[in-house]
Amino acid sequence: MTQASPEPTSGWPAPYAEGLTSPWLSALVMNLPVALAVLDSAGRMAAGNDAMKATAGDSWRPGMRPEAMVVADDAPLLARAVADALDGGDPQVLRLALNNRPDELRDINLVPMPPGLGVSALIAMRDIREQMKLEAQVAAATRLQSVGQLAGGIAHDFNNLLTAQLALTDQLLERQVHAGPDRDALLEIRRNGERGANLVAQLLAFARRQPQRRQLLDLRQLVAGLRPLLAQLLGPAIELEIATPPGRLAVKADPGQMEQVIVNLAVNARDAMKGNGRLVISIADVPRREVAALGHAIIPEIDQVAINVTDTGSGIPPSIIGKIFEPFFTTKAQGQGTGLGLSTVYGIVKQSDGYIFARPGPGGRGTTFSIYLPGRPARGLATAARGAAPAQDTTPGPTGLNVLLVEDEAAVRTVFARGLERQGCIVSTAADAVAALALLRDGLTPDVMVSDVMMPGIDGVELAIEAAKLRPGLGIVLMSGYAELPRHRAADARGIRFLAKPFALTELVAAIASAQPLETRE
Repeated sequence: MTQASPEPTSGWPAPYAEGLTSPWLSALVMNLPVALAVLDSAGRMAAGNDAMKATAGDSWRPGMRPEAMVVADDAPLLARAVADALDGGDPQVLRLALNNRPDELRDINLVPMPPGLGVSALIAMRDIREQMKLEAQVAAATRLQSVGQLAGGIAHDFNNLLTAQLALTDQLLERQVHAGPDRDALLEIRRNGERGANLVAQLLAFARRQPQRRQLLDLRQLVAGLRPLLAQLLGPAIELEIATPPGRLAVKADPGQMEQVIVNLAVNARDAMKGNGRLVISIADVPRREVAALGHAIIPEIDQVAINVTDTGSGIPPSIIGKIFEPFFTTKAQGQGTGLGLSTVYGIVKQSDGYIFARPGPGGRGTTFSIYLPGRPARGLATAARGAAPAQDTTPGPTGLNVLLVEDEAAVRTVFARGLERQGCIVSTAADAVAALALLRDGLTPDVMVSDVMMPGIDGVELAIEAAKLRPGLGIVLMSGYAELPRHRAADARGIRFLAKPFALTELVAAIASAQPLETRE
């Protein structure tokens, strides 16, 4: 029996297509990282590969002339070059702009072909599929960064309002010692204030302005320690698998925030699986030589630690996958979620110098969230036992202490001044750093200075440094609705106590009682 000849490659003109009947050659042409199309004797594009379709977009169709792909001003140049190629002229390279990307110039190569191949010329351009993929990732990151800046600003102002509300509520509760409708109402106001504070904390995490206490962590140990909590959250109908093969890399991150990331992803997966399915959490080292193979060009080629969280849920429709990390975006019914779970995860990962991606799970079922964090040699890992009882505080109270309170928000300043005076402090107030320094230069001798970090003009860290020069031995406490990471580091480096708003008056009192002088080392 005579073996049938292979079918010519679809779309490519004979006899040129006859050379593409070899499967490997056909695959090579179609998948080359160069955009290719062949021209017939009339100068029309007879066929092209996948890269040409992606690069030219809707401007490319079989049977169209090449000049239809470029902007109107460049079309005559390309038409003349095509005519020269059909006449057997020399190869040419033109730098022109395509219709689908008019702001970019692209090198377009025109090469005449020898007679007898069934085509008259070849047109080639650089494949931009990887560039388009990278641009999409950068655009998504830029959009989220803009939303994060807005969220952070709102959170800062809202934190000041909540701080005043909670402090005033605490003061009223001190007077309403007996049970009754008024005390119940105050307790409800406080509970709602605390709920608002939790929402703000999530916004700050998304905005990457949440205070962090980074340390070297073994993520395998951290995730293994979460197993009992995760099992309880997921319920008996969801199978939990934790795969943590041995590795040599650790990460530098805030352990509490990393736990929050894992828990949030697990809860999100539970909801997607409607309480029934399988959740797999895996931790693995990714050596620098393997980073490029991950397919994410924005990840630097350094050692990484990967966290993969895979569920068997309903998956994420392609139409919304670019929005899932935005705050308040949710597909859940009203009242069933705030839309801050994944945005919080995103913010923590980015603040920890990492990257997070979502893709369909194995076999197209469910979703896999992949997190990549910079890996570090696992030396000097923290080994403190979790849940250890804190040491008892024997610090004396603040009664009789002279306190300088510096706060630009009038409501917060008034409420805290009143509360501290009720605790026996002698309080002086200033609306900004300039006013505070003026008081110190005029002879005010406080024991402790409490200052907001983010203020117009001189910020709280700079104020603390200047105040310490005027009053050596002055105790310092800083507070803020948020503080940029460098400001936190500057405060930590000098031994300054930091309080993140909103906080209870009792926390401020304790901080004042234990405040230490600024370390003046440079």
